[in-house]
Amino acid sequence: MAVAAIAIVIAAAWWGAEELARRARGASLPPLADLSALPEPARDLVGEADRTARANPDSANAIGELAEAYHASLLSEAAIDAYTRAESLAPASWQWTYLRGLVLEEHGRQPDARAAFLRVVQKNPVHGLAWFKLAEMAFKDGALDEAEQAYQRAGQAPPGTPLAVPGVLSRRVVPLTAYAQFGLARIAMERGRNAQSVSTLDAILAAHPTFGPARTLRGRTTTSDEGHSTGRAYVPPSDPALEAIVARSTMRDLLLKHAALAARGGDRDWREYLVRRAARFNPNDPNVLIEMAAMLQATNRSTEALEVLRQHERLVPGDHHTLVEQGRCLADLGRLEEAEAVLRRAVRVRDAAAEYNLGTVLDRQGRSEEARERYERALAIDPFHSRALNNFGIWLDRRGQSNAAIAMLQRSVQADPDNAEMYSNLGSALIGARRIPEALRALDTAVALAPEAPDAHNNRGIALVLSGRRAEAAGEFETALRLNPGHPNAKRNLEGLGASRGQPR
Repeated sequence: MAVAAIAIVIAAAWWGAEELARRARGASLPPLADLSALPEPARDLVGEADRTARANPDSANAIGELAEAYHASLLSEAAIDAYTRAESLAPASWQWTYLRGLVLEEHGRQPDARAAFLRVVQKNPVHGLAWFKLAEMAFKDGALDEAEQAYQRAGQAPPGTPLAVPGVLSRRVVPLTAYAQFGLARIAMERGRNAQSVSTLDAILAAHPTFGPARTLRGRTTTSDEGHSTGRAYVPPSDPALEAIVARSTMRDLLLKHAALAARGGDRDWREYLVRRAARFNPNDPNVLIEMAAMLQATNRSTEALEVLRQHERLVPGDHHTLVEQGRCLADLGRLEEAEAVLRRAVRVRDAAAEYNLGTVLDRQGRSEEARERYERALAIDPFHSRALNNFGIWLDRRGQSNAAIAMLQRSVQADPDNAEMYSNLGSALIGARRIPEALRALDTAVALAPEAPDAHNNRGIALVLSGRRAEAAGEFETALRLNPGHPNAKRNLEGLGASRGQPR
């Protein structure tokens, strides 16, 4: 009994000493960063992570989660320091090194970021995103051999899975392999191997027709009428580690930045998650409300968007952009007189979007000459306004001015080379001019970009009929009807095709 009692006393003393040492190590952590400039939700996020880290000073995960909280709250220097400490506690792990590299890269510290990513691939030789980042850095430095090897390693890495979060039902991302192949195509072009570059780009677009950078680069290799001289801004590959940081952030700027990237990449559910998270923590922020309205408009929820825009107007009375977007919503809801009244207020400011939207409303009211004047005003302000080019092209085509219409629509696809609707309209105008091979090229692109668009399939069916490819045409009309059972033109075209063949359909 005495021996057991002594052992208990010794154990208690040891535990007490260890606890004191642990607390001392927790107290030795760098002081909490200055959080005074952060909004309250971000202060809470970092404060909780700091308390956990001080209670577990020997845990790489606890220190790493503190670093992530700093990262998510845009406290970059504090994040770098905490990631470095987490690395020292788990030297065999690559996770904290990679995240530190992301912060360094974002803040332009390229040599330090490169060193971090090199450490990642030493620890994890199949980390595709680290290889890709090394490839991009080498390419920018003109080290083409080094870039080529790194792109190849990125392309050979196991496929990643985009971050899954509650409420995000689907993700639309281009896989890293396509980005790696795109990098190799750029290298081939730099070396003057255009045929190799074109072959690689065509393979990418066959698998991923909405991958805008590849479509833009491919356009530079051709002089076809549907050339792609400009494109949407580059969207980086999906990065689950970074997405996890963004998903826990409460900071408006970080959330809206990644929502904008998701919008450009067509990743709708992820965009909505980020916008709604921004609104949760910033419910009366005008920038958040504008982005919320844009997201709702893009998903055909015009009634909700209109209410958000009116909330924005109450916060920022007389804001010009809000008037334009309210006019768009009212037009989408068929409330054309109200839309016209709002847009006439908007065009008091010289703005292409206001003029274009007013032109659209006038066009839908049958006031075609007034509409033309507004389209021309929009293009005088912004000659590359793709929607104004598109609508004016349709306006000209309806009046039999085929050559002028085609030229205008070609400009529209050059201004927005990822827009399927504009290729479909160009294809329709080319059909009217009996330039069928060109029409098919434009409509092939439209269907590739938006396989769910019934008008594109219907127009392609017409072009196929005129090319003598009637069986394929029937398939296109049937696809259009499957996508929109009430599509009147597709139904009539399919019935006419059957009647001309002596076969009721």
